[in-house]
Amino acid sequence: MIIDLRSETPSEIKAQVVIVGAGAVGLLLGTQLARAGANVVICESGGRSPELASQALNEAEVSGKPHAGVSVGRARVLGGTTTLWGGQLVAFRPIDFERREWLAIDAWPVGYGELTDYYSEVAAILGLSSVHDDAEVWRSLSLPAPELGEDCELLLTRWLREPNFARLFRAELKTSNNLRVFLHAHATRLKVDERKARVAAVELVSPDQRRVDVAAEQIVVACGAIEASRLLLASARADPAAPWAGNDQVGACFQDHLDLRAAEVHPIDARRFHDAFDNIYLSGYKYQPKISLSHDSQRSNLTSNVAASFIFESSLNNHLSDLKMLVRALMRGAVPENLKDAPQAIAALAGMWTPLLKRYFRDRRAHNFADLGIHLAVHAEQIPIPQSRIRLSETRRDPYGVPLAHLDWQVDGAEVDAMATFCELLDRRLRANGLARLAIDPRLASRDRAILDDCQDTNHHCGGLCMGRNERTGVVDSNLRVFGTENLFVAGAAVFPSSSFANPTYTAMALALRLRDHLLEARHALH
Repeated sequence: MIIDLRSETPSEIKAQVVIVGAGAVGLLLGTQLARAGANVVICESGGRSPELASQALNEAEVSGKPHAGVSVGRARVLGGTTTLWGGQLVAFRPIDFERREWLAIDAWPVGYGELTDYYSEVAAILGLSSVHDDAEVWRSLSLPAPELGEDCELLLTRWLREPNFARLFRAELKTSNNLRVFLHAHATRLKVDERKARVAAVELVSPDQRRVDVAAEQIVVACGAIEASRLLLASARADPAAPWAGNDQVGACFQDHLDLRAAEVHPIDARRFHDAFDNIYLSGYKYQPKISLSHDSQRSNLTSNVAASFIFESSLNNHLSDLKMLVRALMRGAVPENLKDAPQAIAALAGMWTPLLKRYFRDRRAHNFADLGIHLAVHAEQIPIPQSRIRLSETRRDPYGVPLAHLDWQVDGAEVDAMATFCELLDRRLRANGLARLAIDPRLASRDRAILDDCQDTNHHCGGLCMGRNERTGVVDSNLRVFGTENLFVAGAAVFPSSSFANPTYTAMALALRLRDHLLEARHALH
């Protein structure tokens, strides 16, 4: 059942589990708990579709390195950022959970082996059970997997057919007897009980300032790294006796991946290069080739994670954009002035469709036009540092009276060494295999830290409420329970102590299913 607080505000709401946030993690966790028989409430500050007023709640102060994603990379809407992403899934690797002493990164309290079954379950729930493994994909194409030696590894990422979770779980959201979703329900405070050990209720506020408390036996905060940290910080400011109020780890070690166009790519053998790195389509699924720095190479070179993909620059992109605008305009019965040259754009497209379709249907590959060149885009893991953190604004509040988030994004700088090392190793391997040569940005090749100014954030917000062994090293324990509380949990990438090179969603969902089992076991123990 979906309820909009703009039109209906109950005097009180009760549930067994309340989840703050209706994004990938919140919807997955909520639907799976409901399937298991738990009575669940999910609270979402936005509505069914994007709205300016809801998105304005993302306003935040930023210091340190500029960070665009603090505002534009978060979607306050049913489905959360799944309404924005392409649906790419990449699992973390064993090294990501291990101690990496050369980076002063401790091991996660949860090991890789504890998540392998949950990764598989997430894939099954999301409709990825029938996808091929990497070896099967290359066999299906009658091509050998590209050899990149011991330093670099080629992997294929998987893309969901339906990336929008509001649509994926539409039927359950509407009809489940165990699940209620409240829209335009902005969570402003976690209220602790008299013993200061349990969260008794979550305070929700509607756009017209009506307030209602949601009382539940178990509370899960799953609204993203920035908003989850803000909620705990704001709740502690309102009640300094909250169990987490004295934990200086709250908000610490915020991370995002660093994205950089690191090199120009010059194919040596264009056909073999495209066979190796063009996107692949099999049985309705998309696979994207990506290259990562191997585990052994990270250890031997004392670096963090780095991965890369190839960006094919083409004037076709502009033509496709114009064509989309034309179709929308025709549907509205008008053609915008800037599309007076639309016939030429369509003619240009027509000349390109033949090789594109031939490549797609014959080879099951995307034909990547690159008349404007090819670039190597690297994605680097940010080394977690305590100085990179989320705080509360001292002067500004949102329309509901909650202090704005203040993101002080700090980057260590050693990531530049990792990116440069990776590019050099990859260039050596591509040349040795007669595939391509890289013209690495001279600033990167010289390890000039100033190139960090060109690195962009990637909307992969991690940390702020990290897992730790105790309150000195984190905010939540291995079961994602906030230290000092009995019933408050955090789900999502906010709990990641480190961030790999992969987008965090797949691992966040695997951890959410692990949390599901813990919550259900705890309920059974109580009853």
